[in-house]
Amino acid sequence: MDFFDPQVILFVADCERAAAFYGTFGFTETFRAPQQHPVKVEMAHGGFGLGLALPGPAAESHGLTPVTSGHRACLTLWTDDVDAAYAAALAAGATDNRAPHPFRDGLLRVAFVEDPDGHPVQLAQRA
Repeated sequence: MDFFDPQVILFVADCERAAAFYGTFGFTETFRAPQQHPVKVEMAHGGFGLGLALPGPAAESHGLTPVTSGHRACLTLWTDDVDAAYAAALAAGATDNRAPHPFRDGLLRVAFVEDPDGHPVQLAQRA
């Protein structure tokens, strides 16, 4: 048995809006279904797979009970410039959660935003 191409799926209200947001950070679209008004969009960045799916169709097709509010997961994006990434995230529609600040006795500089669907995104830089 072999496992390959891991992917995290986030339940979102609008797949195209979420894809545009994550495109800001270099994610590229690899799949969408259907082409118009997609219920799922898959993206990739550096070997990491990110799925963006509408909760209703997932529940109907797979018998899931998607959780659609609260901090359900946190996506960490490493960068060489947290301040610029933080500004780009806010410009792309993120909500501020915590501005860039030192962490782990200054070894890291991190910031937190929420994507347009309320998922926390940590932006992290090695100092």
